[in-house]
Amino acid sequence: TQPDLATPYSNGLRKLTVNNTYDHNAANEKKWSQRAITYDDKRQDYFRFMQRQLIVSAEIKPPATFLDLGCGTGWAVRHVATLLGEQGRFVGIDISKGMIEKARSNSTGVPNVEFYEASADKLPLDNDLFDAVICSNSFHHYLQPVEALKEVKRVLKPNGRVHILDITADDFFIRQINQIIKGQEREHVSFYGTPEYARMFSKAGLKHVQSRRLKSLYPLKVHVAKKEQEYTD
Repeated sequence: TQPDLATPYSNGLRKLTVNNTYDHNAANEKKWSQRAITYDDKRQDYFRFMQRQLIVSAEIKPPATFLDLGCGTGWAVRHVATLLGEQGRFVGIDISKGMIEKARSNSTGVPNVEFYEASADKLPLDNDLFDAVICSNSFHHYLQPVEALKEVKRVLKPNGRVHILDITADDFFIRQINQIIKGQEREHVSFYGTPEYARMFSKAGLKHVQSRRLKSLYPLKVHVAKKEQEYTD
């Protein structure tokens, strides 16, 4: 029997205050809700190409419980559901109300697919639920990346894995680009190097399995971590 998802909520998202204090989550929610209108345009094909490679590398087998963090309009969630013959449960989380509304609309009639509006560091989901979690091209927006990874650990089943695909700052050029983007886009937090991913996984209680480039995707890497089985006497 599959465990139930917790009651979904959206009040974990902070709001902009009346004194115009910058709020990172609210700014990202606004930005991506605006982009949701055109997010499925042809120009997004390269992102679909990247997600396909990530999903293939994750080697998800049916039946499976699957979570996409920063799911956007839900393409990857539907794609995995189709690949697995809809055998399992397929969940998408996004901070953007607009993206989640579009994801639900796009997924009408697709069985076993669910979407929730929430921040990655406050997942409205039960413990020990997912076999696989992916996160493609959104991790650099997370204000509290270690807290998000702790939540990933909580919702993963023992031996479940998380696969993060993102631009990786392993060389001088990308580190310089990272600093430029930080100065121009407040919603951008950071691109991380491979050693930083290893440290963040460790802080979150996850075991770093590997970091590797996927074909034709420089400067992106996929970073994989595992929730280890805990044994008790």
